[in-house]
Amino acid sequence: MIKNEKPLHPGVVLNEIYMSELSLSQSELARQCRCSARKINEIVNGKRGISPEFAIILENVLGTTAEMWVRMQAEYDLWQARKAA
Repeated sequence: MIKNEKPLHPGVVLNEIYMSELSLSQSELARQCRCSARKINEIVNGKRGISPEFAIILENVLGTTAEMWVRMQAEYDLWQARKAA
């Protein structure tokens, strides 16, 4: 990835790829993840990050890897930190 190119927030990937492909609403994903719909809404709108603990939940619910979510979040956070520095 180019250092100046803004990475996608993992919530965008969650929404546009996984939820869209599986035809999952935010409330349905929240139910499956046993969390609030607000949490899912904040993640898909880029207002909240994906913690390692939640990455494990997504791994189990979506059949992805926790490492993928953590890596995406770290890349996004690092880009934000570089821009702020």
